[in-house]
Amino acid sequence: MPLYNDSLMRTLIIQLPPGLPSPTLAYPHSWVEAEPGSRTLKLQWAAAALLPAADRQTETVALVPAAALSWHRVELPTGLHKQAQRVQAALQGLLEDRLLDDPDQVHLALQTDWANTPRPWVAACDRAWLSAHLQALEQAGLTVHRIVPELSPGTTASPVQLTALGDADTGWLWVSHPERGVWGQPWSALHPAGLTAHERLGLSEAERATATLLAEPGAVAMATELLGTGVRLMPPAQHWLAAVAGDWDLAQFGLRANARSRQLKNWQRTASSLGHSPAWRPARWGLWVLLAAQLVGLNAWAWKTRADWQVQQSSWAQVLRETFPQTTLVVDAPLQMAQQVDRLRQNSGQLGAGDLEAMLAALGQSLPPGLAAPRQWSFQTGQMRLQDFQPDAAQQQALTQSLSALGYAWRVQGDGWLMTAQTEAKP
Repeated sequence: MPLYNDSLMRTLIIQLPPGLPSPTLAYPHSWVEAEPGSRTLKLQWAAAALLPAADRQTETVALVPAAALSWHRVELPTGLHKQAQRVQAALQGLLEDRLLDDPDQVHLALQTDWANTPRPWVAACDRAWLSAHLQALEQAGLTVHRIVPELSPGTTASPVQLTALGDADTGWLWVSHPERGVWGQPWSALHPAGLTAHERLGLSEAERATATLLAEPGAVAMATELLGTGVRLMPPAQHWLAAVAGDWDLAQFGLRANARSRQLKNWQRTASSLGHSPAWRPARWGLWVLLAAQLVGLNAWAWKTRADWQVQQSSWAQVLRETFPQTTLVVDAPLQMAQQVDRLRQNSGQLGAGDLEAMLAALGQSLPPGLAAPRQWSFQTGQMRLQDFQPDAAQQQALTQSLSALGYAWRVQGDGWLMTAQTEAKP
């Protein structure tokens, strides 16, 4: 179970006290700063009205104490994930015989990936107690974005985790078991009286051999005495970081208020993790390399395209100079070539596509059978406007296709028709 939070957002963790809210009830709380090096929590206490304010860039997390939760594994009916409105009722029915209180008085929450888990975990706590604390924090101006358990069972791949909290007089030893949930006992119940501490906790020899033990400073001596060696010192409340880093969120069913705000914070945590977490550094480098390769490729493609265009322009200019040596300045080689050819044609007396005779001949050749030639028309070089000319749809299509094959455009203009030589038409 990791003892750090992968998210680099600033986080305010508030542990919910065991009793109901009151003006004098103190809430343990701590900040988790955004800087990766600032991962040691500084625990503080304050009444709800005196808790620190949280801005929009801060995620507020309510931490449910381990003593306030019970854990249960259930086998859900097949296809229940497709009927979200029936999930809560199904859980209440399955756990009715295992809960100490009436199911209507208990808040239930499923693990995140419950739809893909054969026997998912369900966390249960007193609904009235939890709702009262959330309302007290809301009245203090704090919007809770996530509700997480102080300790959770973990995954099947994780070893048994022992967590010693508090001091020798009032502390508890908690067990986080991937198959049996979370349970604990006070130190006073673990003193030798015929059974070892591990036996009183219900742990086998194999589980004892592989278990990891974390202890707060006030519980280190007692944990070493009762459990033997292998105790790792943990700063006070440092296990909160593992709770926040997990994927649990108890804000389900009737406590789904502020769901949109929680979703936004989840996106912000994910974006912050992708942008700053060391675990994602290879992916970030790969993304930058990919973007750089794309940029280099685009620049190379643009350079190649420009080089090809310049070669083509140079070849056109060379053809123009070789064909018409009198040309001294080349600005637009294809246009200047067309102008020179047109000038030669005019000087030789040949008809061009934009001359009246050529256009009338093309029109006469393209007229469909049964369509009389127009009686009114006007002409300027390259353009002929026709009036009093009414071809039907089929005749118009045939006329357009025929004139296009001869190099002329044909379209409606106002109440008449316009025929233009495509080689001389202006854009």
